[in-house]
Amino acid sequence: MEVHHHAHSHGKKTWKAYFWEFLMLFLAVFCGFLAEYQLEHKIEKDREKQFMKTMAEDLNTDTSRLNRLIKLRKDRIRDLDTLFELIATDEYLAKGKKVYDLYEFPYWDILRFFPSDRTMQQLKNGGNLRLIHKKNVSNALINYDVTVRNYKEYEPLQVELSNQINQHLEKLLDPVILEKSKRAFEDQQLSADTILTGRLTNREFPNLITMSTLTPADKKIFLKYLDQVKTLYLQLMRDHMLVKKRATETLQLVISEYNIK
Repeated sequence: MEVHHHAHSHGKKTWKAYFWEFLMLFLAVFCGFLAEYQLEHKIEKDREKQFMKTMAEDLNTDTSRLNRLIKLRKDRIRDLDTLFELIATDEYLAKGKKVYDLYEFPYWDILRFFPSDRTMQQLKNGGNLRLIHKKNVSNALINYDVTVRNYKEYEPLQVELSNQINQHLEKLLDPVILEKSKRAFEDQQLSADTILTGRLTNREFPNLITMSTLTPADKKIFLKYLDQVKTLYLQLMRDHMLVKKRATETLQLVISEYNIK
């Protein structure tokens, strides 16, 4: 007896069955991809928000540091003006104590602004700037960072003026008198087990101090350097005001765009 095999046996799948299996597999893979994408997107958004929180802290710290530095420069410019007048009019010979009272080593030292750039370094060095999706914020952060870096060019000039003016300072001030004036503070620190806070201000000097007379050439050079330091300090103070303005504007933008409390 002849056996016939039918085309539609129970073990054979139709193209429709294959299509639905493919479709279900595709949908499963696609949904998994979407879930993973959403998870990565959420992680990046969370990291972006965290970066902006620490950036706001850094900018707030910078603003506080700049406020203190601006005030310090203003105070030193005023004192340098007084010292300039005392020497220019030869009053320093009769007001030696006033000259020493004005002196707090050194008035012309290197007053640097050290930005709190922990977050900016992480953004730049770790390739994380891409996480900042708000273009206005990323542009503001980059512009602020460039502004801060550009003013580093003044530091070599400050070092040069400091070295030059200290050479002439030795002809005006007696190191023995300066040493005696700060000895009380040093004795307190040596006898203490913790770091004493405060600076060497309001030190005690003898009421009568005999000042060495500067030669006309030394006097002229000394006044020239004092004037240069005052001019440089005034420009640096104006620069710090600009940096502070940028820091404040950038801070306000970050707080507003990311709703940081």
